[in-house]
Amino acid sequence: MFSNRAFVMVFAAGLQAAALFSSSSAFAVVAPVALAPGATVSSIPNGGSSYVGDEGTVPFDHTVTFDFDNGLLSGTLRERVIEYTQTNVYHPYGGLYFDYEITLTSGNVTGFSVPGYSPFEVAVKECGISSCGGSGANGVSAESASRSSDGNLITFSFDGDLIGGTHSANLQVLTNAHSFADPFATLVDNGTNFYVPVITPVPEPSTWAMMLLGFAGIGFMAYRRKHSGPRIRLA
Repeated sequence: MFSNRAFVMVFAAGLQAAALFSSSSAFAVVAPVALAPGATVSSIPNGGSSYVGDEGTVPFDHTVTFDFDNGLLSGTLRERVIEYTQTNVYHPYGGLYFDYEITLTSGNVTGFSVPGYSPFEVAVKECGISSCGGSGANGVSAESASRSSDGNLITFSFDGDLIGGTHSANLQVLTNAHSFADPFATLVDNGTNFYVPVITPVPEPSTWAMMLLGFAGIGFMAYRRKHSGPRIRLA
């Protein structure tokens, strides 16, 4: 027979275990899904990205305010660059990942496109749970993520449910990039494109050098074909 004290201790331990389970499930880490050039992911994993032992560092965290056509489409775009030291199933490429969150005060965003990903490995996920660094559990999830055939453009689609007064989940693109720059992203509002500055990856100098050498080689081969006339064999 349990004494009252033993019962209380067991009961308290049970409550602690339940709380731990609840907390761990709320903060569950979710692996991303690879997104190849020309592919589409129609069910984007939704969950955390940080894990014990490697909480990550944030070299860039900035919010851009936009207002187009006197309030036709307005709100903010929060952009973060996050770096982890470990390479595993949750961060498969050992590089930076890019985190975007749109908060609307007016308008209706059906799509969000970011450029600059063509030289890189890419995986996608989102985070609309309370442990995320953005607005948390009320975030509107993206319906799908797609990548252009040249690999450059990543597009998240919302199917018209991201409207004024709502915000997106944290839209996350994981890469093997180690540097970033600031071109323009595209917000699509009922077929109309609006452009906002955004942070995206850029190749390392060595990668640019290899790409330029490749282009030079292709140009040289084309030049040789063009200027090498037909050869006549003498009997």
